[in-house]
Amino acid sequence: MHRPFFFLLLPLTFGCASTPATPRAAAPVQAAPAEKKGLLSLPEILQRMEASPVKYELGEKDSPPDGWADTLWPQRIPPLPYARVVREGGSATLAPPHETPESERLLAEAEPHFKDNRFDEAAKFYARATDACPTCANAWIFRGDAALFAARPEEALGYYRKAAELNPDDYRGHFFMGHALSRLGRRAEAREAFASALVLNPRLPTLRTLLKKYPGFGLVITPDVVVPRGMAERTETGVAARYDGHYGTAWLAFAACKAMWLGEPSHRKEMTGSDSDTQFTSTEELECLSAALTGYEVAKEQKDADTDTTIPDKGLERLERIVEAGMVDMLVLFELASRVHPQATLTMSEDARQRLRAYILEFVLLERG
Repeated sequence: MHRPFFFLLLPLTFGCASTPATPRAAAPVQAAPAEKKGLLSLPEILQRMEASPVKYELGEKDSPPDGWADTLWPQRIPPLPYARVVREGGSATLAPPHETPESERLLAEAEPHFKDNRFDEAAKFYARATDACPTCANAWIFRGDAALFAARPEEALGYYRKAAELNPDDYRGHFFMGHALSRLGRRAEAREAFASALVLNPRLPTLRTLLKKYPGFGLVITPDVVVPRGMAERTETGVAARYDGHYGTAWLAFAACKAMWLGEPSHRKEMTGSDSDTQFTSTEELECLSAALTGYEVAKEQKDADTDTTIPDKGLERLERIVEAGMVDMLVLFELASRVHPQATLTMSEDARQRLRAYILEFVLLERG
């Protein structure tokens, strides 16, 4: 490891008697051996890098407007549209939704009527579709849409509720229930339904668009907490840590951690049981977020000149509160794992879903104002 890199990071390790409490680890996106619970502190990360034969480099680089999230957590698993979860023998797998040729034919016949705002005509076909396949959640959702757009939200709510009962793993039933409840002025119930939709589909863009379009619903989704301004990449001679110097030394520490995970497969193996750097693991993210918070706290304590010229990072302030609430594992699942596998939350246990729901209600889906 180059001396200049290590010495540049040394100020982040001195004068800091304690680091943020080690967060609880969440399950990795894909099945993997049990992960080691003890995460390295920032000084320990730097010590491993200093002792390594790998050549590490450090450099500043302007980050994209939304940070390096797409680089760090690219989607690796395509979603299965409107999946349902099949649980057998302690395992959970995704399967296509229930449908029949007859119900799908009727839904297709209704579509031109719906598109031309002939909602009552479309509703006749949707009713026949639910008669043809009473267990097809999709048909009930379409039937609810016709009622909702015909200004009959109470009727629509019943159809959406039926869809959610038939397939509780399909976010749409919960999402449209929230829409209907909002139209009925039942905001508290709507918030609960929208939270259930976000549990099943954390990056649900239609909900974010809906709440912006209808501020009268009284709800807002907070911006992402983690907008990474540091990353790591392989070079011809080793591993490079890149950080955006406009955003402070916290992201330098984050980048160093990411570089260590990329350059030290033995550490990855020790912590996760696998040396593959393509499999998402919450342990890596928790360790590197902890390193970022350490760098952030030390920079604040030192009040050095560099801190005064950096762009304020409200995300790190929110991250501190989430760590204090013991929910950082849910943050990793909600914001990061869902990028890699959009349906990672579907196969979680009910207890884990309830924890994620609590996180969403406390930190994500808030009452406007």
